[in-house]
Amino acid sequence: MKIVVIGNGKVGSNLSAALVAEGHDITVVDCEEAHLRKTQNTLDVMCIEGNGATAEIQMEAGVNKAGLVIAATPYDELNILCCLIGKRLGAKKTISRVRNPEYYRQMHLIREDLGLSMVINPELSTADEISRVLIFPSAAKVEVFEKGRLELVEYRLPEVSALNDVSLQEMYKKVKTKFLICAVQRKNDIFIPDGDFVLRAGDRIHLVSSHKNIERFFRASGLMKDKIKTVMLVGGGRVGYYLALQLLSVGMRVKIVEKDHARCMELAELLPKAIVIEGDGTDQELLLEEGILRADAFVSLTGIDEENMVLSLFAKDATDAKVVTKISRDNYLRLASELGLDCVISPKYLTSSNVVSYVRSLSNTADNEIESLYHVVGNQMEAIEFRIRDQIAGLVGIPLRQVRLKKNILICAVIRKREIIIPDGSVSIELGDSVVVVSKDYHFSMVKDILG
Repeated sequence: MKIVVIGNGKVGSNLSAALVAEGHDITVVDCEEAHLRKTQNTLDVMCIEGNGATAEIQMEAGVNKAGLVIAATPYDELNILCCLIGKRLGAKKTISRVRNPEYYRQMHLIREDLGLSMVINPELSTADEISRVLIFPSAAKVEVFEKGRLELVEYRLPEVSALNDVSLQEMYKKVKTKFLICAVQRKNDIFIPDGDFVLRAGDRIHLVSSHKNIERFFRASGLMKDKIKTVMLVGGGRVGYYLALQLLSVGMRVKIVEKDHARCMELAELLPKAIVIEGDGTDQELLLEEGILRADAFVSLTGIDEENMVLSLFAKDATDAKVVTKISRDNYLRLASELGLDCVISPKYLTSSNVVSYVRSLSNTADNEIESLYHVVGNQMEAIEFRIRDQIAGLVGIPLRQVRLKKNILICAVIRKREIIIPDGSVSIELGDSVVVVSKDYHFSMVKDILG
């Protein structure tokens, strides 16, 4: 598919890289020559310098022949204008980045009139991800399928645990609840484990089931953490605002540390139930004075990755709080993990997963549709939810033990109406089911592509 990406900042460049990896023909438009030069040197894309909100530049980029236009500049109004022009020039679909909470709240009213196929809000997606982790603090990450009925949870096994040196077969017998460990990351190695796989301290396990069954697993394994009641946020930007709003709505007490006076006044008005502290969140004395030692959770949300990492390390060493770190730069993600920061959130990867999921669904037939897609295990694997809408030979209506799958593919859950089925060899997939597939080496657009 020909795709035009307008705006080559952090989000735009990451989207371009993800879509190039999917095999699409990408044209990037930006006013900054330096940004374009770096992208052109690292990606197989066409770059055009100029204002993407003008018809002339869009025609030069081939918008009239594009299947999709993505406007990802830092300015909401400009993004909406780019999409309007692109749609008028002949682009089949358009996606706009809209960050301002006031604008975003109104998008459902005017999205159709603006001709927008999708609206992306990286800050809101980040807040959603962090909120899920704080509501379920035992997990390092939580992804949801089938409107929240099924969860895929990441957890890092501690040095001392009843699960260390235990095979999965033994564990399934010991923990009598329905769940499945679908992937394990051990240092730089990734496994789709069978029953003989033995867990080790430090492994990052990814388990899938309903929320209740995952809670039962953590309780039975002695890994369940107490619910979070008080949260300290450092950074009162858009992510901090969205996150505080969500946490307050579920009854948590929220304290925000923000150094900009005007923003503090704005947050105090927008979030009357939150405590807003004007001060430098990198000042450890200030954090101690404001009660970091009493907080159940600490979230570092400044705009500087290095600050977020240092703050998180301080909170991890000084407290027993659940620590969440926002990181934007790719080369810091692995470093953060090596430093022992278990819960690291990347806004760029959340956004790219959402867009890639949508783009793949455009190439699907009407009968085999991607419902959701997540990049997991350090973005080295995919978890995809498919809706089964057609009879597929070799998959539908036969026991899974007879289904021939490609290597490094696992069907880890079936959702039938409101029932979550953790499949064994006797389970069959039926029409209307949702199926969650974990893949290590492939990028799938249609569920039939998983068959060997």
